Amino acid sequence: MKTPRVVPIVLALAVLAWLGADGAAQPRAPIKVGVFLSLTGPLAPLGAFNKSGVEVAVQEAGGQVGGRKIELVYEDDEGKPDVGLSKIRKLVEQDKVAVVVGPVSSPVALAAREYMVGQGVPWVLTFATAPSLTRELGAPNIFRASWSGEQAQYPSGVYVFQKLGYQRIAVVGLDYVAGRAEAKAFVDGFKAAGGKSVQEIWVPLGAPDAAPFVTQIQPGSVDAVVGAAIWGSDAVRVIRAFEEYGVKGRIPIVVINTAVADGSLLPSLGKTALGLRSYGPYCFGLDTPENRKFVDLFTKHAGKAPGIEAYIGYTAGRVALEAARSVGGNVEDRAAYLAALRKVDYTGPTGRFRFDQNRNALVNIFLQEVRQSGADIFNAPIDLIGREVAQR
Repeated sequence: MKTPRVVPIVLALAVLAWLGADGAAQPRAPIKVGVFLSLTGPLAPLGAFNKSGVEVAVQEAGGQVGGRKIELVYEDDEGKPDVGLSKIRKLVEQDKVAVVVGPVSSPVALAAREYMVGQGVPWVLTFATAPSLTRELGAPNIFRASWSGEQAQYPSGVYVFQKLGYQRIAVVGLDYVAGRAEAKAFVDGFKAAGGKSVQEIWVPLGAPDAAPFVTQIQPGSVDAVVGAAIWGSDAVRVIRAFEEYGVKGRIPIVVINTAVADGSLLPSLGKTALGLRSYGPYCFGLDTPENRKFVDLFTKHAGKAPGIEAYIGYTAGRVALEAARSVGGNVEDRAAYLAALRKVDYTGPTGRFRFDQNRNALVNIFLQEVRQSGADIFNAPIDLIGREVAQR
């Protein structure tokens, strides 16, 4: 008499149980992505565009990577370092996210840095542009998908002197740490090229009236005005004052692109912004297949045109997903996932994207001009200031 073949039958039953009644394999657990942004507070407008950009990156990927659904887990740091540290701990310890994308705020990122380095969780920064985060405070798990604060400023200062031919400028910036640091980097580049900063005018954050500052500009003594560090609602007030007090039209004006960002600020500025030139690592009007696709996807998703803030969110999200795809969705293998993040290399809305040796994005910097076509007012590309520019 033969011994019954018990083991094969048991194994067969186990396999059937795993496959399920319909014979299909059970789905793998979702990949959790922590989206860590300022969604309330003064930085909320930036956070909202970052958030929509991340969502577009997920949509573009079909909502899944390596057969695993992408689950976005949101936390609002409110733009406050103490709140941010608490929220990022929740994402890591309770939500068990595989990667964190964000934040907007450099102070929030700096407050969370020691904790995140200790945890080793992959972290893709968005608008947190403090240079130290990918320099002296850099770590193997910290990646910046945007740029450091001075990265676009210094070469743009050189360009304004060498290519635009302005020799003497008045610089306008917001009067706080980030504003002064970014404006200084522009001025450093401008001076190194041979230019002279005749006036430096500092506007307090949230100043209800920009007139007392804009009226300090002396058009006869400078070749151009550079709004090297103005953004948000402060930029809207400054640019409106340029027109109201006769600076615009009498003297060339160049601003950082965050002052005239499509989708967020241009709708408020309208025709007031026409003719202004700007510099930055994203241009809405770039006529490439990748950018046209991004603009179309974002506009359909958010109901607004994408500007530089949306591009940053999209890029951070895409970086996280590109690396996850490279490891077949196996993000639990942290060493492999971190290695894949370091090697991310693709063609996106602004051209080639990759990281430098410090895991800070190399960026293309564009000279742009606000133009109108029909009812549309947008930033159109004029020239390429620099290709794959690294952090200083």
